[in-house]
Amino acid sequence: MEKIIKGDDLMLFDEDGNSLAFATSHQLTVSADAVETSSKDGGVWASNEVNKISWELTSENLYTANSYDKLMDLMLTRTAIQVYFGTKKENDPNKTVVDGDYNCWTGAKGYTGKVFITSLTANASTGENATYSATFTGTGKLIKVETIPVVE
Repeated sequence: MEKIIKGDDLMLFDEDGNSLAFATSHQLTVSADAVETSSKDGGVWASNEVNKISWELTSENLYTANSYDKLMDLMLTRTAIQVYFGTKKENDPNKTVVDGDYNCWTGAKGYTGKVFITSLTANASTGENATYSATFTGTGKLIKVETIPVVE
């Protein structure tokens, strides 16, 4: 039986291999544009073929000035960045990314590609933690990788 992966173990890493700070949720969406290729030969049945494939990552995060500012700078300069989406491997359960110990995790299998930040939304409700949402739109191929590089 295959192992079911918990949401806490599936993460978004930046181009340096660091996890996106204080994330609470990630989502990878891959879509295909179908082009109708119906002809009289198909009778009442429509036929299609895939034309283009697109992909997008979204992230929900607790707000910190450093992580938000870094993403805002990348968005405003329209800079494409390499990202990795996949599982993490915990190297030391006594260390945490929150404490700045980025090498406590290494990336495992996943997907990588270049993205542009196409949406960045800060949320600040009275009495609650501030959060932000980010949308990363893929440009080019989404590639399966066996190892996600993480800065040590």
